[in-house]
Amino acid sequence: MRSSTLGTSLLLATALSFGSLSAIAQEASTEADASRKLDTITVTAQRKEESLQDVSAAVTAMNAETMEKRQILSTADISRIAPNVKFDAGTGSTSILKPYIRGGGITDGGYVMSESEVSLYLNDVYMARLQGALLEFAEIERIEVLRGPQGVLYGRNSSAGAVNIITKSPAEDTTGTIQVGYGSWNEKRLKGYFSAPLTEDGKWRGSIGGLIKSRDGGRQYNATLNKDVGAEDQLGILGDVIYEDDNFDMRLNVYHFKGDSDGQWPVNTMTDDNGNIVPISGDYYTVLTPLESDAELEQSGASFTLNYSFGDHNFKSITGYSELEDYWFQDFSGGVPAEYLGGAPGDYIALFERDSDSSQTQFSQELQLSGDVMDGKLEYVTGLYYFTEDADQEMNSVIFFAPSAGNYAIKTDNIAAYGQVTYSFTDKLDVIVGGRYTSEDKELDAVYGGVDVTSQDSYSKFTPKVGVDYKLNDDILLYASYSEGYKSGGYNGLASTPGQLAEPFSPQLTKAYEAGMKADFLDVLRLNVSAFFNEIEDRQQAVSLNDGGWLVENYDAEIKGIEFEATWLVNEYISLWGNGALNDGEYTGTDSEVASILDKALPSLPDYQYSVGFDVDLPVGPGTLSFGSDYNYRDDYYSTPDNFPIDFVKAQDLLNAYIAYEVDAWRFQIAGKNLLEEEGWQTGFGFSFVNPRYAIDPRSVLATVRYSF
Repeated sequence: MRSSTLGTSLLLATALSFGSLSAIAQEASTEADASRKLDTITVTAQRKEESLQDVSAAVTAMNAETMEKRQILSTADISRIAPNVKFDAGTGSTSILKPYIRGGGITDGGYVMSESEVSLYLNDVYMARLQGALLEFAEIERIEVLRGPQGVLYGRNSSAGAVNIITKSPAEDTTGTIQVGYGSWNEKRLKGYFSAPLTEDGKWRGSIGGLIKSRDGGRQYNATLNKDVGAEDQLGILGDVIYEDDNFDMRLNVYHFKGDSDGQWPVNTMTDDNGNIVPISGDYYTVLTPLESDAELEQSGASFTLNYSFGDHNFKSITGYSELEDYWFQDFSGGVPAEYLGGAPGDYIALFERDSDSSQTQFSQELQLSGDVMDGKLEYVTGLYYFTEDADQEMNSVIFFAPSAGNYAIKTDNIAAYGQVTYSFTDKLDVIVGGRYTSEDKELDAVYGGVDVTSQDSYSKFTPKVGVDYKLNDDILLYASYSEGYKSGGYNGLASTPGQLAEPFSPQLTKAYEAGMKADFLDVLRLNVSAFFNEIEDRQQAVSLNDGGWLVENYDAEIKGIEFEATWLVNEYISLWGNGALNDGEYTGTDSEVASILDKALPSLPDYQYSVGFDVDLPVGPGTLSFGSDYNYRDDYYSTPDNFPIDFVKAQDLLNAYIAYEVDAWRFQIAGKNLLEEEGWQTGFGFSFVNPRYAIDPRSVLATVRYSF
């Protein structure tokens, strides 16, 4: 029986063995370093370098070493390491990300008009499209996950949170790694990184890294086509050049990614005699559609960052550019028994075909000035931000044999000015005041069902922040803040009529109250706690029209919760960690005449979730034996605002583990995910005979060998 009790029991059994493990470790090495301390992780969450424990906000950060141990391979894996974070694949393509933080996100980001409440950044550059966001990482230095509105300092105003992925900067010495791997579904991977100084004085340095991955079908089986599905190929390359002097540095980062897979494969469902929704095929890893899915993505981009320091001040420029080509095709019905429409028993037909071909380019420029005055009592950061995007999409659908087509062109121009000051009244008490003014223009030029649809709309908003920090001592920080996050209005890419497309939905504002504590005890126990209350005005919610289209309505809502993160270094060899959240939310009002979801539960907001895990590093022979595990439990929730039975997601418990041996320059590791073989789904929708759900990944195993020099 798979249950949260089983997963917890496994970890408790492991914890009970820690005493014997510790004894073995002591016998293995009497000269071990007894002064092991918690890691100090430097982050830039407040647009300056500081310790994670000094940031007065809910931030989760993870370095490259921990990511490798726990097999944090892509943005989807971030759900395991941060509370109140749920990242899944979108329903359109395997490369589309559906991110949620504290119940704020977007149902599906497969449309060029889709904008998430969660902002994604690569080396501080905002990435507008969620197509291409569900990618495997190249050589990463760290990940920063900011929970709560980011309405002042971050490039594009976001109302739920932000994720900043920082790639590894070129090193001062010649260094590199090469890694090969083999895993489930005949997965083969090759990952490499090389960095070296380009001049004798080491001021110019460069690096290049890449990832090649290929796997066969096997994630699911198509019984109609009699073949395994889930095949995937990826190729990514990342180059860096950096120049660094005493008071000046600059960095050019260039990347290219290409992905080709056989796409998403939904599983159609039915209601059985007991009233339960079950897969028509018998399980969520068997699909029945007679059509082949497809997904192709190509993305290139560059960022250029310049820093110049003068006295106690620093000027920074961040320039970013990227372009994307994305195509996907899918039968969203998942295969409908032909006998439902009078056909032959045993045959299956497609009743909801859709393909998308889109392209996008974006450019951003940020100028920032920061520093301190008044003998360091007043710290400041101020800046200007500009973002522009052009995107096109051609969408063709065949729903119940009726074809329809839509062509969309969207242009967005965003300009903002921001500033924030921190004044130290004493060596313990700081007060923070900041604000951002955002102005955004949007243009829509579309043809839907043969009807021209055009619209030009402008939005502007000032979003403030005030906060107070109090240091009880060097190891305990208390903080409280009020901030606002903003998401401008826009257009409904899921519309089913030209009129719905032409009518823009209203902008959304989140007013966030937060209080928290960050504490380290005796250098071995870390406990971070945050409590939040969000008042959301005109939240943008997509509601099913039961015909393959959706209507976007605006609702007021309230969300409140408590989050925690903890790490305990039991001794030199053993560490325990965990995180969790308790939530509550409801809609409080709407101007919509339909008001179809006013009494529904908020989507992707489970009442509670938690993760617990351990890591062990033992000296064995000439090297170090490492092993660990993490168990994740998430309470049931609805994945869409409609709260239909089809989109109800049952509680899930996932167990992951790894074992590794590192000796000299070599590291050998085997890691497994979903070891309890939990079968389930992450979303669903439905109308008539079309009732698909999208399966979570089954159990998988990956073995890797890494050589470092």
